[in-house]
Amino acid sequence: MKAFIVLSIILAVAASTAVDSSKKDKRSLYEHHEPFVFPEHEPEVKHVTIEKNVPVPYPVEVEKHVPYEVKVPYPVEVEKKVPVYVEKKVPIYVEKKVPVHVDRPVPYPVEVKVPVVQKEYVEVPKPYAVHVEKPVPVYISKPVYVEKAVPVTVLIKQHKKSLWG
Repeated sequence: MKAFIVLSIILAVAASTAVDSSKKDKRSLYEHHEPFVFPEHEPEVKHVTIEKNVPVPYPVEVEKHVPYEVKVPYPVEVEKKVPVYVEKKVPIYVEKKVPVHVDRPVPYPVEVKVPVVQKEYVEVPKPYAVHVEKPVPVYISKPVYVEKAVPVTVLIKQHKKSLWG
């Protein structure tokens, strides 16, 4: 934290020094220019420089207590006493399962009483054959022409000449 403060103070002092503006770089075509302002509408801007004296950091000695191992045992007081369960390992005997051969059971009759509903006979009409005529296409090898006079009416329009045409 102290190093940060020292670096920020050095940066502030370096930034407050005067900048030499005698050397100017050439402007490029793509550089952004300020918009043109007419002299009568030009805003008045006052620049004020404030100098502030910043004290220089000085070394400070700090005493640090470093923990180290104590070889002599001594009692330590505990604020909250909590019971702790310590497991004791006790041997336990587990029986092993031994496979035993068992004969198949003999099937025997089992009587189950199921209620039986009386059967009812219903007459259903039986299907019978019905003859359906199916049109069959007949192919004619030689066409037969029938001559018959048919009256036709023809409408003839008469075109009248206009006066302007």
